[in-house]
Amino acid sequence: MLVAAEHIAKSIDLKQLGYPKFSSDTAMTETVSGGYLVVFKYGVVVYFGLQTAEKDAHKKEIHRAAKNIHSYQETETATLVQGSDKMTVYDGNISLPAVSKEQVLVIADILGKSVILSWYESQVNEMFETIEPIAEKMKKGRILKGKKQLIQTLGGALSIQNAMLSRIRLDDKPDILWDMPELEKLYHLLNNEYEIIERQRVLEGRLKMITDTISFNTDILDYVSSHRVEWYITLLIVVEIVLTLYELFLRHP
Repeated sequence: MLVAAEHIAKSIDLKQLGYPKFSSDTAMTETVSGGYLVVFKYGVVVYFGLQTAEKDAHKKEIHRAAKNIHSYQETETATLVQGSDKMTVYDGNISLPAVSKEQVLVIADILGKSVILSWYESQVNEMFETIEPIAEKMKKGRILKGKKQLIQTLGGALSIQNAMLSRIRLDDKPDILWDMPELEKLYHLLNNEYEIIERQRVLEGRLKMITDTISFNTDILDYVSSHRVEWYITLLIVVEIVLTLYELFLRHP
């Protein structure tokens, strides 16, 4: 069974979609062909065993409930095999003795997090292209003066940090594990295979580097600007004194 996770939009209104909800941010439905469809509030859809026509029909339905649909969609795929002697997860192949709805939810949770991480990793890589010249200029004792561009990049980094903490909650386990702790093994196998924690830590480190670099540059820029203003004020005071002396001594001997 082919499993495909797609990050299609910024968010999906699960209430409007109307699929059965399994948590505040997760909904799942079983399709006519016997496949599964798991939808996450943070804009990710995971398809289990859907043929192209069936997938397209569901996608149209999901798009109506989605906000800020992406022109480019990040995708993560895996192969789910049932009937194996033991549970294994390796190189995109997930083998299980049997497949249950609860296992589908766990698999979808990890693939959903993986594809959203890929999306943010791509964005952060683009941000690094912005801050690289900043670091080079600072190395030479200069600063980048395009403050609007710096603020936009900083805003993008802070937006990702906020989404990771508040909307996606990468550290949180799926709610189904509280009711069925026997699914912990599958969850940990998948978590290790897709390196969710490691990728999250790397992403957080890169985001911190971006925000620190931009903050340092803007702080220096503000200091230089305020220092320049001080000189302007001093110059105006000197000019005023000169004009006053001119009035006193030259025009009224």
